[in-house]
Amino acid sequence: MDKAYAQALWRILEAGTAPKEAVKTLCEVLAARGRLGLLPKIARSFKLLAARTEAKSVVVLKVAREADAKHALKEASELLKGARIKTSDVKISIEENLIGGWRLEGRELLHDASHKRQLLDIYENVSEK
Repeated sequence: MDKAYAQALWRILEAGTAPKEAVKTLCEVLAARGRLGLLPKIARSFKLLAARTEAKSVVVLKVAREADAKHALKEASELLKGARIKTSDVKISIEENLIGGWRLEGRELLHDASHKRQLLDIYENVSEK
């Protein structure tokens, strides 16, 4: 039930209703039906829905160090152009698990140019022969 209310709230907001007005209307509907106790569950469901939607639409460039971000963005620019993604839409994330290089993830796109991936490729090529 809470998921249905969260989805309805999401659709209302996408339609252009002001957030304050949408939440006020939701509270009035819940109060009229005696379901105000659902409000915390609806909030959690809405938060999950927003996180899923953002994960689908955001492109993340993961780098090992902040100093690598500019260079990685320059290298990834061809991939971004091919996917019709503006470099300004890319979110940069520092990943401590990366030795070096970068990974581009999001919008059904994954490109791994990390040092780890390159080392694994070398290892696989050497061990096959």
